[in-house]
Amino acid sequence: MFWKKYRYEVYGVLFTAATGTLLHFVYEWAGSAVIVGLFAPVNESVWEHIKLLFFPGLLFSVWDYFHASRRPASFLPSRTAGLTAGMAAIPLLFYAYTALLGTNHLALDIMVFLLGILLAFLISTLLEKKISTTATTLSGTKTRVLPFLSAVLLIIYLLLFFLFTFRPPQLPLFRDPVSGHFGIS
Repeated sequence: MFWKKYRYEVYGVLFTAATGTLLHFVYEWAGSAVIVGLFAPVNESVWEHIKLLFFPGLLFSVWDYFHASRRPASFLPSRTAGLTAGMAAIPLLFYAYTALLGTNHLALDIMVFLLGILLAFLISTLLEKKISTTATTLSGTKTRVLPFLSAVLLIIYLLLFFLFTFRPPQLPLFRDPVSGHFGIS
């Protein structure tokens, strides 16, 4: 019963983890092609590594929506909230553990990435269930606002990733700890 009910969430976690891991290397494999840099990390900054969750998670969400017969009134807001939580967890967990240990470790970086993915899909699953039961009691107008706002937020995320690839703020989140550069160098 569990597998049947939650198989798409498990698929999402596995797809996002595998695709995000591969995406880490794609920019270098593509010879630093600018178009690839829009979707893949262009340096080792924490911000660029959030792309590893966002783009595979977004791609899977599009597939999931059409293949799992999802209801837009509950699916899009819950998945947007899940992706937001997962993306926020990555820098929070990374900076928390590096503050405690004084340095970063590859194994812990990978664990932070995986925890971000798990959090994204867990929150999405829990909220979709909650919003779905709430949406049935609301009028049609109210149930269209959340999906619209969620789509707008996803578009804003997309535009910010594109913009900050080329013109990142001069903040530690955007700084490549290896080279000291920001964005595409």
